[in-house]
Amino acid sequence: MQATLQVLLGGLVDGCVYALIAVGMSLVYSITRVINLAQGGFVVLAALLAASLQQAGMNPLVTLAVVVAIFAAGLAVVDRLVILPASRRATPERMLLVTVGVLQAVGGVLLLVWGNLPYTGQPFTPGAPLDVLGVAVQRQQLWILGALAVAVVGLTLLLNRTELGLTMRATASKPDAAQLVGVDVDRIRLIAFSLSGAMAALAGAAVIPITFLQFDTATSYAVSGFVAAVVGGLGSVTGAVLGGLLLGVAEGVFARFTGASLAEVAAIGLLIALLLVRPAGLLGRTAEVRR
Repeated sequence: MQATLQVLLGGLVDGCVYALIAVGMSLVYSITRVINLAQGGFVVLAALLAASLQQAGMNPLVTLAVVVAIFAAGLAVVDRLVILPASRRATPERMLLVTVGVLQAVGGVLLLVWGNLPYTGQPFTPGAPLDVLGVAVQRQQLWILGALAVAVVGLTLLLNRTELGLTMRATASKPDAAQLVGVDVDRIRLIAFSLSGAMAALAGAAVIPITFLQFDTATSYAVSGFVAAVVGGLGSVTGAVLGGLLLGVAEGVFARFTGASLAEVAAIGLLIALLLVRPAGLLGRTAEVRR
């Protein structure tokens, strides 16, 4: 029983990271109709930057705040300099290739700056693992679970309880109509990319203390985040969270019975099979951002 719970816990923690990636992807897609595969690369870039800042003596929690701020601003710059100009000339299919190019560029930066060695970081709160019903729970795992909860609650409040959020929802639903009534659509998409950058940094800085990441992890995270977003339903925040958690748990279960080398392939294959039953994803009905 304890072994099963340990597997489920590990799957949930991995799923939280996938969910944060998928939420960023879905948020950007709902506003821009661009599937930003580079989101997985920014997670690893944020993680390795956080590890380096910690090695330089910065407190892990201060590091978290710094990388979130950097990537919130950085993704807005990437959109303004790369994604937005390209989207005005390219079809959605070609835009997918543009984001793949950005992902490869991020991978190149990772390899150039950090090399091909794996990196890890320091936990936010040091200490021995907690014993919960016979399951060893690392303190950093609680931070990751909490990070997803705070991110989703904060985004939900923003989208439902603020004028900015309602404007973003309107833009996601009918961008042409929103522009006609005076909404600055370029500003809204800039905010969407900024939020996605914060999500990427939050995921990267939170996960690096309990794992080893290197430059080629970017592609793996990009694929996992994309699958989670599509399974949940592109454009749905809740769907992205559900898809990420399902993928993480599925990988954990498959790793238990088939080995780690086949777990990712088997889990993604299973979830893709679900799309044959529900092509729009579990919660995907419209392009509107939903809870």
